[in-house]
Amino acid sequence: MISHALPLWRRFLIAAMRGFYFRVRVVGEMQMVGEMPAGEGACLALISHRNGAIDGYLALAACPRLQFMLSAQLTRNRLLRLMFSGIPVVRAKDRRRYAMRRSDFADPLEACCGHLRTGGALAFFPEGSSEWGPRPQPYQAGCARIVRKMLEEGVRLRVVPIGLFYRQPDGFRSDVDVLPGPPVELPPRAPDEHPRHWERRLLAAMGAALDAVSVNCPDEETFARVERLAAAQADGRLPGREAASYARAFLSWQECARHGELPDAPAPEQSCRCVFWLYPFIAAFCLLFAPILLVGAHLGKKADGRNTVSFFRIIGGLAVALFWLPMLLALLFLFPLPMGIGLAMAWAGWAGFPGRGPS
Repeated sequence: MISHALPLWRRFLIAAMRGFYFRVRVVGEMQMVGEMPAGEGACLALISHRNGAIDGYLALAACPRLQFMLSAQLTRNRLLRLMFSGIPVVRAKDRRRYAMRRSDFADPLEACCGHLRTGGALAFFPEGSSEWGPRPQPYQAGCARIVRKMLEEGVRLRVVPIGLFYRQPDGFRSDVDVLPGPPVELPPRAPDEHPRHWERRLLAAMGAALDAVSVNCPDEETFARVERLAAAQADGRLPGREAASYARAFLSWQECARHGELPDAPAPEQSCRCVFWLYPFIAAFCLLFAPILLVGAHLGKKADGRNTVSFFRIIGGLAVALFWLPMLLALLFLFPLPMGIGLAMAWAGWAGFPGRGPS
């Protein structure tokens, strides 16, 4: 059985990678999460899948104790095992690409149920795989099967949806809002109802709850307009509208679109926090961390879609950082004054690095 709490070193590593690459904000609070005494309840987090394996890192900002089901491909080498842990799942494309077999791993659904029985917090991506698009992919029945089994066993279970809102999924230092929603109202089983029919009703309720806190536009054109309107409102440059978080603004305009009340969106604008006096600090950051940034940028070009660019960049950056950061610390020990000044300037440059909104 996997542990309820992630090891402290892994939490630190995840927070460092997440915080280095993105500007992350949790909008609101996630209800009834974390480890609870056995028999007193468990939590299942349903997460929108927008930006590859990095989505899990963002959800952990809302609940650091979440454990994940993860694609078995993320267990293929030591570097990936350093970045990810959880319950392996062999998907159809894993079998095709890497000749993996489901029998190579323990039954993932039973492992998930065992974790929930002991009061754990489990993360689940109902879409199965990620895609950067205007609406969710079809929700798979695995989460409904887990919930049905837990309810049949009398396990107290709270199901909470989490929406992820990226201003730019492949943008270094871009803004991301993590939006937990209210717990799902799970329909009880009707008398003499077939288990599969109950599962379908559970899946429908969970899907509706996740749709309510995530991107769900009818088409690409509407998605682009809603993005621009939400970015403008979040930046406080939309006349007649109070500034709001990007996630809240997005959901508000998305709802307007459903009722045919979407106004013309302002022209796309790259949000830039950079001012003239920051240039030397940004230059110091780019110089001192050049190997990490260059390798990450190079690997990002090998991504097979926009939703995996950041994942490839972070993998490349971490691989280089494992030996480059100790070198910087050694130089700081040998040349404390110049390196201390340089690292302080680099930190200011990283903090002020111009984030980007929707393009």
